[in-house]
Amino acid sequence: MTTISYKDLNIDDLVFNTPERLGNSYMCNLYHNDNLIYIQSPILKIKNISVSNDDDDNNNYIEVESDNKQFIDFLLEMDENCVKCTFNNSNEWFKKDIPYEAIDNMYKERDIYEEDDREGIYTTKLSIPLLNSKVQCNIYNNNKEIIDIDDLNNENNKYIIMILHFKGLRILKESFYLDCYINQIKVINVNKYNILNEYSIIDQEINPEIDENIVSEEIQEILEQERLEKERVDKERFEKERLEKERLEKEKLKKLEQINKLKEELNNLN
Repeated sequence: MTTISYKDLNIDDLVFNTPERLGNSYMCNLYHNDNLIYIQSPILKIKNISVSNDDDDNNNYIEVESDNKQFIDFLLEMDENCVKCTFNNSNEWFKKDIPYEAIDNMYKERDIYEEDDREGIYTTKLSIPLLNSKVQCNIYNNNKEIIDIDDLNNENNKYIIMILHFKGLRILKESFYLDCYINQIKVINVNKYNILNEYSIIDQEINPEIDENIVSEEIQEILEQERLEKERVDKERFEKERLEKERLEKEKLKKLEQINKLKEELNNLN
């Protein structure tokens, strides 16, 4: 089995074989380079799981949601390719030409919905294969261990990656559709942080004294520059104050001298 990412598959390279009877329907198997088609999805979020007691695909599915528009477009393009190939091969397969519109009306495309209150979030259903009421696809946890489908109801297992088998065209009397089902599932851990729920600090390791070296060298250098700048500013201020004081003293002495001289002159006149 060769798995291909949905991003790497060239849909134009897909080939359908001629219809073969399979019970009450016909099947056109789908191939890529003579290999069956197994496609790996992106990370999807589980919205709902339905598993019934019967093997009907319509009652057994995982409803997923995704904001990956490229993957959604891939699913839509797979449907479009089915209609196109059926139209191109209608004469060979059905021994008559069938109008494109008639084929398009008969084709049952995948239901994909965009959430009304969440723009850019799409939902779709992917079939779970059942045989005798037993799930046939393997489901792995994050450690690659096989788990039960009921484990996917756990809130920690809501994100998954799937391997989808696009089996081929299943042709019924009044409709036809692309038969696709889940082949494998792997749970993905999208939680980036493993947070301890209980208090787990080792109190004995806590030192109440502040480490003098806790400040980085860069910050220490900045603090030293600020200290030197403050000393310079203070020195300039003190020098200006000293010079101003000297100037005032000199003016005071000069005025005093002038007063004394004036007194002496008045005394001489008398």
